[in-house]
Amino acid sequence: MNTSYPIPEQVPSLWFPLVKKFYQEHYPSGKPNKADPIWVIREKGKILCALRLKQISNSQLLTGMVTEPNHRNRGLGSHLINSIHHVLGETPTYCFAFTHLVPFYNANHFTAILAEMLPVELESRFTAYTTQGRDLTPMRYNRC
Repeated sequence: MNTSYPIPEQVPSLWFPLVKKFYQEHYPSGKPNKADPIWVIREKGKILCALRLKQISNSQLLTGMVTEPNHRNRGLGSHLINSIHHVLGETPTYCFAFTHLVPFYNANHFTAILAEMLPVELESRFTAYTTQGRDLTPMRYNRC
Protein backbone atom coordinates (compact mmCIF):
# COMPACT_ATOMS: atom_id res chain seq x y z
CA MET A 1 0.00 0.00 0.00
CA ASN A 2 1.29 3.45 -0.90
CA THR A 3 1.16 5.45 2.33
CA SER A 4 1.96 8.68 0.52
CA TYR A 5 -1.67 9.00 -0.55
CA PRO A 6 -3.70 11.60 1.30
CA ILE A 7 -6.00 10.56 4.10
CA PRO A 8 -9.56 9.84 2.88
CA GLU A 9 -12.19 12.48 3.48
CA GLN A 10 -15.93 12.17 3.87
CA VAL A 11 -17.53 14.24 1.14
CA PRO A 12 -19.29 17.40 2.32
CA SER A 13 -22.46 18.27 0.39
CA LEU A 14 -20.61 21.11 -1.37
CA TRP A 15 -18.44 18.53 -3.17
CA PHE A 16 -21.36 16.44 -4.39
CA PRO A 17 -21.24 17.80 -7.99
CA LEU A 18 -17.56 16.76 -8.20
CA VAL A 19 -18.36 13.28 -6.90
CA LYS A 20 -21.27 12.93 -9.30
CA LYS A 21 -19.02 13.90 -12.22
CA PHE A 22 -16.34 11.41 -11.07
CA TYR A 23 -18.89 8.58 -11.03
CA GLN A 24 -20.32 9.58 -14.41
CA GLU A 25 -16.83 9.43 -15.92
CA HIS A 26 -15.56 6.24 -14.27
CA TYR A 27 -18.54 4.19 -13.04
CA PRO A 28 -21.85 5.39 -14.49
CA SER A 29 -23.90 2.67 -12.79
CA GLY A 30 -22.50 3.71 -9.37
CA LYS A 31 -24.86 6.62 -8.88
CA PRO A 32 -23.95 8.65 -5.77
CA ASN A 33 -26.65 9.79 -3.37
CA LYS A 34 -26.32 12.90 -1.19
CA ALA A 35 -28.01 11.05 1.67
CA ASP A 36 -25.28 8.39 1.91
CA PRO A 37 -21.77 8.91 3.28
CA ILE A 38 -19.28 9.04 0.43
CA TRP A 39 -15.56 8.78 1.11
CA VAL A 40 -12.88 9.89 -1.33
CA ILE A 41 -9.17 10.22 -1.72
CA ARG A 42 -8.18 13.40 -3.49
CA GLU A 43 -4.85 14.60 -4.74
CA LYS A 44 -4.37 18.19 -5.88
CA GLY A 45 -8.14 18.65 -5.84
CA LYS A 46 -8.79 15.66 -8.10
CA ILE A 47 -10.75 12.63 -6.87
CA LEU A 48 -8.69 9.46 -7.33
CA CYS A 49 -10.85 6.91 -5.51
CA ALA A 50 -14.34 6.89 -4.01
CA LEU A 51 -16.79 4.63 -2.24
CA ARG A 52 -20.32 5.02 -0.97
CA LEU A 53 -21.83 3.59 2.21
CA LYS A 54 -25.52 3.09 1.50
CA GLN A 55 -27.42 3.10 4.78
CA ILE A 56 -29.99 0.29 4.96
CA SER A 57 -31.84 -0.32 8.25
CA ASN A 58 -29.24 -1.25 10.87
CA SER A 59 -26.46 -1.95 8.38
CA GLN A 60 -24.59 -0.37 5.51
CA LEU A 61 -23.64 -1.53 2.05
CA LEU A 62 -20.25 -0.57 0.68
CA THR A 63 -21.07 0.20 -2.93
CA GLY A 64 -19.81 2.25 -5.81
CA MET A 65 -16.15 1.72 -5.04
CA VAL A 66 -14.14 3.01 -7.96
CA THR A 67 -10.59 4.16 -8.63
CA GLU A 68 -9.63 6.48 -11.46
CA PRO A 69 -8.22 4.14 -14.16
CA ASN A 70 -4.72 5.70 -14.21
CA HIS A 71 -4.39 5.07 -10.46
CA ARG A 72 -5.57 1.45 -10.31
CA ASN A 73 -3.39 -1.39 -8.99
CA ARG A 74 -1.41 0.95 -6.74
CA GLY A 75 -3.07 0.10 -3.42
CA LEU A 76 -5.34 3.12 -3.40
CA GLY A 77 -8.56 1.14 -2.85
CA SER A 78 -6.98 -0.78 0.02
CA HIS A 79 -5.73 2.49 1.50
CA LEU A 80 -9.24 3.94 1.35
CA ILE A 81 -10.90 0.92 2.99
CA ASN A 82 -8.27 0.57 5.70
CA SER A 83 -8.31 4.28 6.48
CA ILE A 84 -12.03 4.21 7.28
CA HIS A 85 -12.06 0.93 9.24
CA HIS A 86 -13.55 2.81 12.22
CA VAL A 87 -16.58 3.74 10.08
CA LEU A 88 -16.89 0.27 8.57
CA GLY A 89 -16.75 -1.33 12.01
CA GLU A 90 -19.40 0.89 13.65
CA THR A 91 -22.30 -0.73 11.83
CA PRO A 92 -22.50 -4.16 10.19
CA THR A 93 -21.03 -3.48 6.76
CA TYR A 94 -21.59 -5.63 3.68
CA CYS A 95 -20.64 -5.49 0.04
CA PHE A 96 -21.69 -7.33 -3.09
CA ALA A 97 -18.30 -7.94 -4.64
CA PHE A 98 -17.93 -8.75 -8.29
CA THR A 99 -16.64 -12.29 -7.98
CA HIS A 100 -13.33 -11.47 -9.67
CA LEU A 101 -12.74 -8.88 -6.90
CA VAL A 102 -13.29 -11.28 -3.97
CA PRO A 103 -9.50 -11.61 -3.38
CA PHE A 104 -9.23 -7.80 -3.12
CA TYR A 105 -12.03 -7.62 -0.57
CA ASN A 106 -10.66 -10.64 1.34
CA ALA A 107 -7.34 -8.81 1.64
CA ASN A 108 -9.25 -5.83 3.06
CA HIS A 109 -11.08 -7.58 5.90
CA PHE A 110 -14.21 -8.76 4.09
CA THR A 111 -15.32 -12.39 4.28
CA ALA A 112 -17.61 -14.15 1.82
CA ILE A 113 -20.91 -15.16 3.36
CA LEU A 114 -24.05 -16.96 2.23
CA ALA A 115 -26.78 -14.71 0.85
CA GLU A 116 -29.06 -16.04 3.60
CA MET A 117 -26.74 -14.39 6.16
CA LEU A 118 -27.50 -10.93 4.80
CA PRO A 119 -30.09 -8.70 6.48
CA VAL A 120 -33.48 -9.15 4.78
CA GLU A 121 -33.32 -5.84 2.89
CA LEU A 122 -29.89 -6.67 1.51
CA GLU A 123 -30.74 -10.28 0.70
CA SER A 124 -33.63 -9.20 -1.53
CA ARG A 125 -31.42 -6.61 -3.25
CA PHE A 126 -28.66 -9.21 -3.74
CA THR A 127 -31.16 -11.68 -5.23
CA ALA A 128 -32.45 -9.03 -7.63
CA TYR A 129 -28.92 -8.20 -8.81
CA THR A 130 -27.89 -11.81 -9.34
CA THR A 131 -31.17 -12.58 -11.11
CA GLN A 132 -30.15 -9.87 -13.60
CA GLY A 133 -27.04 -11.93 -14.34
CA ARG A 134 -24.49 -10.09 -12.22
CA ASP A 135 -21.71 -12.35 -10.91
CA LEU A 136 -21.60 -11.18 -7.29
CA THR A 137 -20.46 -12.59 -3.97
CA PRO A 138 -22.00 -11.31 -0.72
CA MET A 139 -19.36 -10.30 1.82
CA ARG A 140 -19.23 -8.86 5.33
CA TYR A 141 -16.60 -6.61 6.87
CA ASN A 142 -14.77 -8.23 9.81
CA ARG A 143 -11.86 -6.18 11.07
CA CYS A 144 -10.35 -7.88 14.09
